[in-house]
Amino acid sequence: MTDSSARRLWEAVLGRLQLQTPKATFDTWLAGTSGEHLADDTLTVSAPTAFAVAWLEGRMQGLADTTASSIASRAVNVRFVLQGNVPAQASGAESAAPAPSRPVNPTLSSLETFDSFVALPENQLAHAAALAIARAPGSAYNPLFLYGGVGLGKTHLLHAIGNHAHNAGLSVEYTTAEEFTNAYLAAMREKRTKAFRSRFWAADVFLLDDVHGFEGKSPRILDGLLHTLDALRSRGSQIVLASDRPALSIVVEKRLQSRLAAGLQADLNPPDVESRMTMLAAFARAASVTLSDDVLTFIAERLDPNGHVLRGALTRLLALADLTGHSVTPHLARQALSTHFSTRAVPVSPDSTLAAVSRYFGLPVAALEGPRRDREASTARQVAMHLLHTLLGLSAEEIGAKLGGRERTTILYGLRRTTERLQDDTATSTAIATIRTSLTSEDPPQGLSTPA
Repeated sequence: MTDSSARRLWEAVLGRLQLQTPKATFDTWLAGTSGEHLADDTLTVSAPTAFAVAWLEGRMQGLADTTASSIASRAVNVRFVLQGNVPAQASGAESAAPAPSRPVNPTLSSLETFDSFVALPENQLAHAAALAIARAPGSAYNPLFLYGGVGLGKTHLLHAIGNHAHNAGLSVEYTTAEEFTNAYLAAMREKRTKAFRSRFWAADVFLLDDVHGFEGKSPRILDGLLHTLDALRSRGSQIVLASDRPALSIVVEKRLQSRLAAGLQADLNPPDVESRMTMLAAFARAASVTLSDDVLTFIAERLDPNGHVLRGALTRLLALADLTGHSVTPHLARQALSTHFSTRAVPVSPDSTLAAVSRYFGLPVAALEGPRRDREASTARQVAMHLLHTLLGLSAEEIGAKLGGRERTTILYGLRRTTERLQDDTATSTAIATIRTSLTSEDPPQGLSTPA
């Protein structure tokens, strides 16, 4: 098979592994890998470092083999190799990539650039601000604070800024709240504060992801972050922070909170149906594929507004088309993505959605639209927000009008909270999946209780 088949197969494998492995594990060990060649039932996959190759062979080999075999519907063995060391017989002269003009920064994903970012109305301010500071670091919007739900592009913009600065010859440090915490504690324990400062305090561009992860950390760790931010500001370094919520909503001491909120705050909102179609079309173009509007509409109307979900679904669809030789049609999309959504397309309206949520939770519709703020009503209302947005593509303003005239900020908060719960709350994911199914079938949802 061709190298493009290897790339698509491995992207499909990554789409599944992303759902089966912790985010930190995926981002650290799997995100930087790529499919290089597929022949004789062996899929050659490259990793950026020798350490990553060893880790993947020791920890991921079995799962990678099983997942690749499942997607390809035949036995496939995954072989991990170091990037740049792919054997000639496994790479092909026509697929050899030119050497980068600068050494790769190991903390950044070379795939996440401004060119590969899909600019949408929902992320317009964040994208424009990120591009502005990438072109002139430290001159404005310092710090830049990006916030939004999972899969909306915060981390992509961080890496895009970092790659732009790195290519301009600047020193860049990208880290997460958890990685920063571990490095700080190790430095204190092993008395290596000088090495810690030379890494984090001397960067021209400092990129800190998952800032909400500092909630609940000890005052000692928060002091370490505070001193780092102050040291960077004093030397004129550009600081870019990313979180799932606004800076003033992060529960940390006031001094640190004020530092986080001192610059420009830019939110990234969930894309509506039209924007999801734009994202899918862009992802397809990057894979040298053109999708028809009916396929784009079919997927966009049925999947959550999450870039990771959309990319993973498209990867699975294209892999199935490539491996079976079938054209990409709504029918094939239904077959490939049957686990993502119901296969029966029945018109859904805002009223029918609220009625389905009401039946599931055993509450009157008036409880969703009214002022009740108890936990049961709030949970049901936020599930309704999520479904109105993901199933119907309603904007925050439209959802607010449907739910008793609630403010846009209230709706955005509810959407973010539900997105968070979907990561680890079985009750919420079960409720949404059950109600989704009920809206595309004849049977009412079987929920927590049945209203009299």
